[in-house]
Amino acid sequence: MNLKEKYSRLAWGFSEKSYVNLEEFMGRRLNLILRWGMPLSPGDRVLELGCGDGYLGCLLAKYGVEYWGADIAPGMVEAARERARAQGVNAKFIVMDMNDPLLEESFDAIIALPRTFFKYARDPLKVLRWMRFHTSKKIIVDWNHLCPISLSEAVQYVQAAGFGHIAVRAFLVPMSRNISRVTQRLLYALESLPRIGLFLTRKKFSVLIKGEP
Repeated sequence: MNLKEKYSRLAWGFSEKSYVNLEEFMGRRLNLILRWGMPLSPGDRVLELGCGDGYLGCLLAKYGVEYWGADIAPGMVEAARERARAQGVNAKFIVMDMNDPLLEESFDAIIALPRTFFKYARDPLKVLRWMRFHTSKKIIVDWNHLCPISLSEAVQYVQAAGFGHIAVRAFLVPMSRNISRVTQRLLYALESLPRIGLFLTRKKFSVLIKGEP
């Protein structure tokens, strides 16, 4: 079964089934996308590669950005469109493989957070260079220990694609385990401490990498 078939079958209710702390997880992503590095404002154009069933996209659209979501799985795109319709938000979803991006539009920010960007991107440098050509403010991609390359190699790819102001931070919101609010606040504090935060990512957390043109 290829990725299109796999994720099309999983599409309906994917976010709700995948994240125990869905609101906390996606709310944290939203906050970082908007405020980490160059800030985003209502009216800015944002493209998400690997948008899944559109949960994060609907949050961004509610904030007021002009949101585009792209996913390789037609079923995910259909589920995302239905989610947007049900919530009454204006968001555009298209079927597109990040490895063969066909869009010619430009965006203020491009994000790709499938938890293992450098695994899904068959030629990371090619994809990142396309992102560099099509964005004006920033990109954010993710990495974790399941990726076939090291974190330092991932950062080197972002740099080689022409990005500057590169920053790395841990993303310490668990997907599959409920924790107390006090513990989550502590983890947020540790995200800003590189050595500790990045060490904790070995416990199945992700790392975010930001680059700016």
